Amino acid sequence: MQYVICYDIADDRRRYRVAALMMDFGTRVQESVFVAHLDDDLAERMRERLGRAIEADQDKVHVFEVCGACEKRQWTMGESRVVNDPEWYIV
Repeated sequence: MQYVICYDIADDRRRYRVAALMMDFGTRVQESVFVAHLDDDLAERMRERLGRAIEADQDKVHVFEVCGACEKRQWTMGESRVVNDPEWYIV
């Protein structure tokens, strides 16, 4: 499943930690926006790690699940690019 994750983190140190942990799950498409192709287990792991990294009373994180039909209808402008699931992985 594809996910779009965007966040607004109040503290610089926490924002850096959130960005670093998101690099474990997806591709940065803008400063505070990531796209990730995850199975259910990885999505849950991402949710748990994000929950531990943020301060719920100060920070905002939005995670949007993109269905297969919607994924085919996305488009970008400018220097942007649609992030696709890689054909192979390095383990």
